[in-house]
Amino acid sequence: MVLLDQRLGAHTGLEGLRLFAAQFPLVARVLISGDEDPALAAAARGAGASGFLGKSQSVPALAAALGSTLQKGAWYLISQRLRRPCAAPGPTARQREVLLLVAQGQPNKRIAQELGIAERTVKLHVTALLDTLQARNRTHLLVVARALGLLLQ
Repeated sequence: MVLLDQRLGAHTGLEGLRLFAAQFPLVARVLISGDEDPALAAAARGAGASGFLGKSQSVPALAAALGSTLQKGAWYLISQRLRRPCAAPGPTARQREVLLLVAQGQPNKRIAQELGIAERTVKLHVTALLDTLQARNRTHLLVVARALGLLLQ
C-alpha cells in the first residue's frame, strides 16, 4: 500500500496517485489530506486511489480504514463530513479509454471500432461513466471529468 499526502512538495497527491498507478497498478493507493472536500476525494478516486482519508480522524480510525482497504481493497472516504465507505470505485481502465474517445468527440460506433468492442458495450460504459461521475449527459460528463483531473486540460 502507498499512502500519499495531497501536499507532496513538487507534486500534488493526485499526480502521485497517477504516477504510482501507471508504474504499480496492483498496489493499493490511499490519499490523505487535511482538505476533506468531497470533490478532492472524487478526484482521488478518479486518479486511481483505493481510498481517501481525512486528517481530522483519530489514529485508530485511520488505522482501521487502512487495514480494511488492505484486506478488502475497498474504497473508503473517511472525514468529518462523510464517514462511510463509498460503494462505487472510480472509472475502470476501459471506461477511461471510452471517456478519452468521448472527449475527442467520437460517436459510439467509432469508439466501438477503435476499441474492438460492440457498440452496445460502449453505451454501457458511457452509462456507467455517467452514473459514476454523476453527470447528466455526455457534455456534463466531460465537464465533470475535466474538473476531476480525468482529462488533460
